[in-house]
Amino acid sequence: KSQGFDWWGRGGMEGSFTQPSPFSGSLVIYPLNLFLLDRRVDSLHLQKDDPRAIHLRKVLRAKTGDEIDLAVKNGPKGKATLCFSECNSVDLKIRWLKPHKPDYYPITLVVGVARPQTCRKILDQASALGVDSLVFFDAEKGEPSYSKSILWSSGEWEKKIKSGVEQAFASFVPSCSLCSSLKEALSLRNSDGETDLKIALDNYEAEGPLEIFSSKPKGRISVCVGTERGWSQKERQILLAHDYQLFHLGPRVLRVETAVVGCLTMLLSKFWPT
Repeated sequence: KSQGFDWWGRGGMEGSFTQPSPFSGSLVIYPLNLFLLDRRVDSLHLQKDDPRAIHLRKVLRAKTGDEIDLAVKNGPKGKATLCFSECNSVDLKIRWLKPHKPDYYPITLVVGVARPQTCRKILDQASALGVDSLVFFDAEKGEPSYSKSILWSSGEWEKKIKSGVEQAFASFVPSCSLCSSLKEALSLRNSDGETDLKIALDNYEAEGPLEIFSSKPKGRISVCVGTERGWSQKERQILLAHDYQLFHLGPRVLRVETAVVGCLTMLLSKFWPT
């Protein structure tokens, strides 16, 4: 069965779970370019030993009267005015901005479970680039133990996604699923609606190099990337049966995380404002 790692519980599949915050009652963890809050509040008080207060003092070197950026998960962005006390606790008075449209793109990344360190990079970088969903699957040529690593069992994958969203100065968080096979992963994606463009990267049986499409696709995009050892013949047949086109990124064999970033950057370029 697939494990539905749905960050906010948005229709998670059987086996869904969430990782509790390491701070009792905390609203935000590991802030980067903005603070990503669990819910909308008008003010927030941080004790001096709160990791967020320490981050404000020692990393951002913030002072009373300064403003910082924050956002609600899958919601609006805002500005918080800081007020430090003599004991170094800090109060945040928050001014929320108008709601905005989702700031990710209609792209699903389907990728074979690779080494945990590789998956950490993919989770972080794909989330920062702006995919709206990630699906990892156990590939036939992959190592079965990878999907049983602490990355997936401890909830660390959630933190990697969140850090990517914060790094991107965004607020909408992609969903993430873990499937037992490519067939299951593609069946999961087909249940989400029509996909306009289906692409799979393949160094050996590709039709040709991945080319930039002339205009922004009207529907969804699905991108499939195999694990370190590539696709099995059975997996290629599954991809073709689901109408995926095989492309390559040039003659060089790339690391999985490099191929993911390179491919996504090419596809996302048509969504960027000019």
